[in-house]
Formats: sequence, structure tokens, C-alpha cells
Amino acid sequence: MDKKPHILITHKKSAYETYVLEKQDASVAALVEAGDISVRSLRRSHEAHAKSLEQICEHLTQLGVTFEQRERGDDRPTEGFDLVVSAGGDGTVLDVSHRITTTPLLAINSDPKSSVGYFCAGTANDFPELLERTLEKRWKPFELQRFRMRINGKTSSVPVLNDVLITCSNPAAVSRYLLRINGNEPEEQKSSGIWISTPAGSTAAIRSAGGYVLSLDSRRLQYLVREPYPMPGKSYHFLKGIRPLGERFEVTSKMDDGRIFVDGPHISHSFSIGDVVDIVADAPPLVIYGLDERRRTSK
Repeated sequence: MDKKPHILITHKKSAYETYVLEKQDASVAALVEAGDISVRSLRRSHEAHAKSLEQICEHLTQLGVTFEQRERGDDRPTEGFDLVVSAGGDGTVLDVSHRITTTPLLAINSDPKSSVGYFCAGTANDFPELLERTLEKRWKPFELQRFRMRINGKTSSVPVLNDVLITCSNPAAVSRYLLRINGNEPEEQKSSGIWISTPAGSTAAIRSAGGYVLSLDSRRLQYLVREPYPMPGKSYHFLKGIRPLGERFEVTSKMDDGRIFVDGPHISHSFSIGDVVDIVADAPPLVIYGLDERRRTSK
């Protein structure tokens, strides 16, 4: 890269910073001071993350690179930057991915002892080498397939990197809906909900629920019905499967308090009786450096 790059650093806020330093929650602070098992790692994790973020910023300053810092959850777009660097874990990657269209991403795991980092290229100690390889184009980024949701005919979601959960808003209640795949007749189901995942998301919740790990370059989506509850003597045809992305995949709500969760708990949509959601294959891929297939498939 001939000119100095303009870089966005997006970083998580540690639980210790949130509860103890900002909210000054006396009960949490007392638990930390007492070394209670429920919060034993909070301070250590905070210090590790803060040190990693400092290392990243110091290196960019030494290079004379212009950069801007934003906390995870900042809704401003990422256009205008040459590179996005995330400091955190996979949750930070998921968050910033919703605001990325074409800008490439380099993810750094700021606390590998506590943070899951399937999407991360390395740690803060690796950052100087990883950044050099990225800016000098000495390795190729990966393009991760994403999709969008359309609710009642209107595209209603950010690009989905991991998965979508369609369920009742009350986790103890039964989810009721009609599932239609390709040209098949809709199947009426009761369950705890449906996971729908991208290839990248196939190592997340859907894997724990009994799904399959898909190759990162797959052009398919995966679905899995959670805890199906058919009527006595009956069974469901569509419980789990891998389908071509772009094939008709449609869910119609029979719930007055249904909910659609996108890439975790922070983004959700109402899904009431008669609402219809389908999957749209028009989302741009996420361009990301340093993915390692072996890191995903080892468990």
C-alpha cells in the first residue's frame, strides 16, 4: 500500500470495566475483591484486554498510521477506512461485521484465555507481523458467505455472519410455525425454535445443537429444529438439513410473541402471527484475513 492506511479499531468493553469501573456496582465489586468464583477472572481478563488494545494502538502510532477507536456497539458505518481491526473475540467480530460491506477485517483476540476466537488471526503479540502481511498484501483474505432476512417482503436485517434463531420470546414456551423449504408444502411444527446458520456459523450454536460443520467456502445454509415436539404418532420431515443458499426457505409465524434473533442476543425482530420470514442470498461477503480452518474444526 503506497499511502498510509486509515484504520478503524473496534474493541469490546470488558465486563470489569462495565460493572465495576463504569456502573460502580458495589455487589460485583465486593465479589471481585473477595475472589468469588463467579467473577474470579473479571479483573485478569480486563487487564489482558486493556494491554492488548494498548499494544495495537502503540504499534500503529509508531508506524505513523492514522486510526480511530470505537467501542463495540458503535453504529457508525465503516466506509472510508482501508482496514478494520477488531480487538476482542468472536463477539466483537460479529458486532462490527454488521456494519461492514467491503472493508477488509483483521481480527485480534485480545484475551485468548477467556475469549473464543475462531474468526481471529492471532493475538496482540502477533499484530505487527499480521498487519505487515495484510498491508503488503502478502496473504489473501477469505470471503465469508453471509445472507439477509426478509420479513413480510421487506429486507429487515443486517448481513448475517453466524446464524439466526427463530423462537418464542419466552424460552420456556413452545414455538409454533410453518416451515417451507423449496417447493414442498409448508410443514406445521412445534419445537423450541429453528437455527439457520451460514457456513461460518456452523461451528457455533447449531453445532452444539447437533448440526454439521460446513466448509468456509460452502455456498449453502444449514437449518436445525430445536427440541421438536410432534403430536403423538406423527413425525416431522424437516428437522435438519443443508440447503443451497438462494433456495426458498420460509418460516411463517403462528406465535403472538415470536422473536427472530440475529447473530446473538443484541439484534432481534418481532415475529407475530402471520409474519413470514425468508432467507435472501444478496448480502456481500465479509472479507477477513487470517482464518484457519483447522481452528474451526478442532474441538
